[in-house]
Amino acid sequence: MVSVRGRIVPWMLPWRLLVGVFVLTFIWPQYVVSAQSSSGKSSSGNSESKDSLWVITMPETVVTATRTPALLRDVPIPTRVLTASSMRQQGALRVSDFLAEQTGLTLTSDFGAGIQIQGFDSAYSLVLIDGEPVIGRTAGTLDLDRIPVADIIRIEIVEGPSSSLYGSEALAGVINIVTKSPREPAELTFEGRLESHETSSLSASATLSRASGGVRVQFTRLKTSGYDLSPDIIGLTAPSYDDQSVSTRATYNFLDNLVVDLSSRYSLQRQSNTIGFDQAGINFSFDEKARRIEWSISPKLSWRPLPGIRVITRFHATDFNTESDLLDAGGQSTIEFDHAYRKAELQVDFIPRSKHLFSVGGGAIRQTVAADRIAGGTRRNQNYYVFFEHRWFPSEHVEVNTSSRLDEHSDYSTRLSPKLALLVKLSKRLRLRASVGTGFKAPTFQQLYMDFTNPVAGYSVIGASDVSAVLDRELAAGQIDYFLSDPSQLTSIRPENSVAFNVSIQSEILPTVSLEIRGFHNNVHDLIETLPVATKPNGQNIFTYTNLNRIYTRGVAADLKWHLIPNISLSAGYQYLDAKDRDVVAGIEQGSVFTRAGGVDRRLTKNEYGGLFNRSKHSGNIRVQYRPNRSGFSVSLRGIYRSRYGFGDLNGNLILDDAREYVGGYSIWNTTMTLPINGLVIAQTGIRNLFAKTNPTFIPSLSGRLFFASISLRLNPNGITD
Repeated sequence: MVSVRGRIVPWMLPWRLLVGVFVLTFIWPQYVVSAQSSSGKSSSGNSESKDSLWVITMPETVVTATRTPALLRDVPIPTRVLTASSMRQQGALRVSDFLAEQTGLTLTSDFGAGIQIQGFDSAYSLVLIDGEPVIGRTAGTLDLDRIPVADIIRIEIVEGPSSSLYGSEALAGVINIVTKSPREPAELTFEGRLESHETSSLSASATLSRASGGVRVQFTRLKTSGYDLSPDIIGLTAPSYDDQSVSTRATYNFLDNLVVDLSSRYSLQRQSNTIGFDQAGINFSFDEKARRIEWSISPKLSWRPLPGIRVITRFHATDFNTESDLLDAGGQSTIEFDHAYRKAELQVDFIPRSKHLFSVGGGAIRQTVAADRIAGGTRRNQNYYVFFEHRWFPSEHVEVNTSSRLDEHSDYSTRLSPKLALLVKLSKRLRLRASVGTGFKAPTFQQLYMDFTNPVAGYSVIGASDVSAVLDRELAAGQIDYFLSDPSQLTSIRPENSVAFNVSIQSEILPTVSLEIRGFHNNVHDLIETLPVATKPNGQNIFTYTNLNRIYTRGVAADLKWHLIPNISLSAGYQYLDAKDRDVVAGIEQGSVFTRAGGVDRRLTKNEYGGLFNRSKHSGNIRVQYRPNRSGFSVSLRGIYRSRYGFGDLNGNLILDDAREYVGGYSIWNTTMTLPINGLVIAQTGIRNLFAKTNPTFIPSLSGRLFFASISLRLNPNGITD
């Protein structure tokens, strides 16, 4: 087994940051105290009413869109909050199940269950758990099937680039999964669930809390036999696996102004399958055994030395390790991968005036990857960053938010990511939000350092940082037939970057009707693409990575919620998406892009160009729910629609322009019934994919009609609910 460890020591932080924190912590408070004294009390007579850092009374408080807690209605950046009660009523088992039914989020099944936001693939969205990043991506996709919903209290979704606060990978948006805190005096929960394909789930939690703090422990186990949609192909479409996870969270108040929060997660999955292929009429098959271990530990300290000042120190250590064994009559081969991530961060929040709130801070990140396919076996990089956010409230109807982050990375040049956002409360029921900002996505370890040859197909992939040396070596060894690109023109790849505009209007049309409309436009430059650079004597290519394309994604999304009658509610969502390659559009306008029809080449027209692959122009959802009383009984029917989208090139011009290159549109319908038996027990049953939609070739994640039933027990003597 490959074991990788990384660590961050205090002197890794830039000395200027330490000096700045010293000033803000020990010198600036004297100014703050005098400023607050001179400003007097607020118009309401309460001097603390303006201090949103400490006076938080509303339940819908979010922490993802800004660096400080803010009421959801008053966040200037479009943010959605998905609650635990909605997840329970929906019968969601994993995060992917729940997010798939949300407007503007498209579930993809390429190397796991990923999510598209604003037309960007999963690789461009940052996934957090309690504000800390989740690692372990395959070809850019972070598999959301890995995360069960049992321990989640809410999910916050910020659309549009958030690199000004979170750096790389937040180019499309941020999904922050917030877990339950130990706030219940005493609680025990148990839930068991059975589902089609011999799938079973068991979860249990225990919470104990006192005035000085508390502790919560959650255990979840998910086991399935997998399923097979193509019996004529060797192996299962989805493998069998056994996934077990344990998470803990503890808080302790040392003093009235000093709080410590410690959370940890551990997950172990064992997977098995048989895979095979046909080569020259001969069947080859392998038994595949895979194991995945991931763990994290995240201590956090929050200190309020003076009124209006808060100092937060965070540490985060996480590791993602996979091991895959292929066995056949000839023996066994093993592929290992280990990704270690360490982060230390310091943040200071302060209020110099009643209408201003500042957050400043910085930190250091160290990552290490060890893998069989990484050139040299092990690679490391470091990233130092500082950030700044200013929330200004010029009036009770307006908020202006400015933020910026500076990243200094060992693998690429310094990146500055600014953002400006505005909230205008046009009336009590009408809010306007607008923002402009930049985002970036750093090259991955795979794009920089991967160096391997596929033993079956025979092609090779070289990371961009080593391409010149490897090509020289392969040429000397006689492994290059001829070059497809000039090796001297291959330079270090740059981070992908974007400039984005987002605007939204939120209106409560009537007390029973609300409507939100969101528009977005993203301009992306330096998109990293795979490039064939040489041909080998076996006829296969050698590939590397380079910055080539310029793309844009733009569109509009809308969410409508309507309480038809007191017991029935309706919600519906729709998104229109236009995602295209600017270089292709320019080529069409110049008449240099061709298509082939009936064996004849002709110039392509704009109307024939379908845009980027795997993007649906139209998508939507609808939900009808019946809740006759407050007992908790409910019945819901939910539908998801996705219009056609391109899967790949068939006519050789590398773009989407042929009707044969599309996967047809489809809809999925789900239904759930929740029945409280008494104050302690809740039963639930439902059907996912009601009409048994399948598409083994292009959508293997659609396994057909699924039945499930569950029963949960909650022992809470005080009757406090989420």
